[in-house]
Amino acid sequence: MTLTQLEYIIAIADNGSFVEAAKQCFVTQPALTTQVKNLENELDVVLFDRTKKPIIPTEVGAQIIEQSREVVLQSRKIPDLVSEYNSDVKGDLRLGIIPTISPYLIPLFVNEFNAEHPDVNLHVSEEITEDVISKLKTGDIDVGIVATPVDAKGILFIPLYYEKFYGFVSSSHPNYYRDELEAEHLAVEDLWLLKEGNCFRNQVINICNANQEADFQHHFRYESHSIESLKRIVEVKQGMTFIPELATLDVMPSKRDMIKKIAMEPVREVSIAVNRQFLKKRLIDGLKNTIVEGIPASMRKEHGSVIVDTNIKL
Repeated sequence: MTLTQLEYIIAIADNGSFVEAAKQCFVTQPALTTQVKNLENELDVVLFDRTKKPIIPTEVGAQIIEQSREVVLQSRKIPDLVSEYNSDVKGDLRLGIIPTISPYLIPLFVNEFNAEHPDVNLHVSEEITEDVISKLKTGDIDVGIVATPVDAKGILFIPLYYEKFYGFVSSSHPNYYRDELEAEHLAVEDLWLLKEGNCFRNQVINICNANQEADFQHHFRYESHSIESLKRIVEVKQGMTFIPELATLDVMPSKRDMIKKIAMEPVREVSIAVNRQFLKKRLIDGLKNTIVEGIPASMRKEHGSVIVDTNIKL
């Protein structure tokens, strides 16, 4: 039994296909098939039901694959363990970050991080919170940046900063003429919302004190993972949306009158997320310190405002 064989059966389980698994593992299909057959012969079990499309693990195969994931995950930590004892901070750091944070936060720290850690290869991917947590648990990424609180077993959350929510209002909307928005000025059915699966959407609905969405009033419906797309819709259509504080920093002066404070000053907590068994402590500490130095000082501490729940339990 080898780690390569375990990686092959994990890939087959994830892809439901020997062909796709071979592509993922950068080997030929016959080579992958042979290795899997050798493993089955060694264990004297059938790992996959090959009559199904897509291919699925057998009952015993599913248990072996689950254990294989743990074995492969632990094996990947050995280089990280060694690097923790080296004097230089180096290696790969795989970061997953949610799309409502990424375009605003990444530009504030990435150049500084690269300059301070020239031997670190930073790999960034945008993922929704559910996928960030899942990949942390499987070891596919080293660290995540998400909005919290999030209820997820086995994951440690380290607060980074706190940013306010703001309204972004069309000039044709009644709220445009208000300096500050009270609770009675906020209605879910009047908002352009992000696509389901985004915690920012859940937080906006919570701010509006709505347990479920009301009827959508616009004749045109637009769903996106991008706050910037919603801002553009507000600019060319009507209505309003919500934006985080960092998104207000690059709004053009001619459009800053569209930004409206919210009276109750709701905030979202943004945190680093890591597997509780993480080993790249020095790298992650370096990332955290660089991020905190790059954001406005007013956002570094929680000032008693209401932290809006994400309603995410994983």
